[in-house]
Amino acid sequence: MLVAIWASSDDALKLILLVVFGGGLLLLGRWSSKLGGTRPYDVPADLPTPDVAELLPGTSPRVWPASAEDVAASLPFDPALGNIRIRKLYFTKADVIPGPEDPEVFADELNLELYDPESDHAWWQSYFVATPQGLAKLLREKSWRYLHAPEILVFPRYNLEEIRRAVVTRIVADHDYFKGKEQKEEESL
Repeated sequence: MLVAIWASSDDALKLILLVVFGGGLLLLGRWSSKLGGTRPYDVPADLPTPDVAELLPGTSPRVWPASAEDVAASLPFDPALGNIRIRKLYFTKADVIPGPEDPEVFADELNLELYDPESDHAWWQSYFVATPQGLAKLLREKSWRYLHAPEILVFPRYNLEEIRRAVVTRIVADHDYFKGKEQKEEESL
């Protein structure tokens, strides 16, 4: 019986030491987590910081240009294309919306993704779009004596709606899909 009491008091002592030691580790962990933690009024480090230009009076925040899909979706439906849809539309260098800073000096490559839902076929089409002053500027900057572009559209000034109409006219005129259908006459050289 003495051995049983001695064994049980030894186990009880071990159990008490284990609980005290575990509680001490728990308290140590909580104390150490408060050392590097944020207080309620601190700003967490992973939040983005504003750009200095956005904070200065008189400056406007940067507006990201519309995506090629968004630009194509904003275009009005054109019955001349039939079922063909323009899925993407973008210029290589400039933003389609709002367009160039000077609408009379422009030269860039326009890229379009066209899609026919009947055949589930998509393809890319591109045109070189420019203004006379934009062509002159490009020739000067590149020191070229001439410019060759197979699909070129020249406008007096940048106008997205006029560009869209001309592109639709060229797509209808150039693709076999529209052969035999009534086509609107356009001016050429």
